Amino acid sequence: MRALRVILVFALAVALIAPASVDAWFWNSRTPEPTMQHQSSAVAAAAEELASAPHVEESVVGDSSMQSIDLTTLYRARSLSCATCQRMLAFFDEYLLTALLDVAAAQAKQTPSAFRTNYGALESTIEEAVAHVCSAQSIATNHTMRKSCERMVERHEEALVALYYAHGESMSESEDEGKLGAALCGAKGVLNAGCDDALARLNVQQLLNVEREAAFVRKEDLDPSARAPQEEAKYKSEPERGTTKAGEVQKIVAIDFYKRVIIDRNRDALVYFAFPTKAPEFDFAYAQTHALVAEFMEDSDLLVGTLNVELNDVPPPYNSWASTPSVMLYPANKKENPRWIPLRSQAGEYITGESAPTLADVLTMISKRTQNEKTKKAADWALVDATAEQLHSSRSRENKEEL
Repeated sequence: MRALRVILVFALAVALIAPASVDAWFWNSRTPEPTMQHQSSAVAAAAEELASAPHVEESVVGDSSMQSIDLTTLYRARSLSCATCQRMLAFFDEYLLTALLDVAAAQAKQTPSAFRTNYGALESTIEEAVAHVCSAQSIATNHTMRKSCERMVERHEEALVALYYAHGESMSESEDEGKLGAALCGAKGVLNAGCDDALARLNVQQLLNVEREAAFVRKEDLDPSARAPQEEAKYKSEPERGTTKAGEVQKIVAIDFYKRVIIDRNRDALVYFAFPTKAPEFDFAYAQTHALVAEFMEDSDLLVGTLNVELNDVPPPYNSWASTPSVMLYPANKKENPRWIPLRSQAGEYITGESAPTLADVLTMISKRTQNEKTKKAADWALVDATAEQLHSSRSRENKEEL
């Protein structure tokens, strides 16, 4: 009996310590925010994060390496919070590097008075940089990213400042942006940005290299016929469907995505990447708006289509954003640079019917981004002809019930 009691006590202890597993679509869950009790604990946590962040070799981004291809894919698939965090990293790298080097030099000289002077200057410089990071040109010019930045600073300002204090205390004469990137933007980073660790560990120069690679699309990606026979891509796909009549939403599947959306370079395409059973509220709301777009743009050259991501693979490199419900505009002659129609929910919030872009959101983006005069004119006329309810309703189930 005594041995049995020991086993039961041990099993109970393991059960209390072991973390619960989470198996949910990330747009239906929130990540808990870390809380900082006081400055000393924040600095200690930041120092621990810096110490545990693995080092990244400069050769990780090579022109032909498999690692480079993987990093490019990760870069294209970055969330809004990850992209925002890495632009913040670039800003801090530019404006705080000199101050951090001054502190390191004071430590190396082991002159307490000089150290105190530089540390006080560093404190002021860090706090000023954190206060103005969202005004950096690369962030402020993007409204959605600026709002994301402001939320990050508001929620994690103490931890952010503590991270740079810890970095200033620990850095040597050579800057190690790789460790700082992971501590700032990684899965366990202080800004809770959720970047993949392989991407978060890159320093600013490596990120620029990946960005340049991500901007290019291979000829084989635009034209599947250019592939060698042994490289023929295989995708999960529904059967190919014929085109429907003008004014109706076209059904797009994996095997005809390139042909209908990408290869036709002279035609704008608006594609809704749908998750009808995994995000039913969003699908219920936006599908109605998408049908209205097709109806109002009937006389234009715009392709309005829907691809069910649950039943079809999205061919690369266009699959990097197809992990959540998305509405993408592929402008004519710029198919390699599609435009995402922003959702109406904020980053980190649940995606529901209220998150769906409105008719006004979609028509405005089409009018702004298309180079086709006929399509632009149709979008502008639709903004005038549609009723206020058609333009601005989210068409969620909640709204339907209120009516």
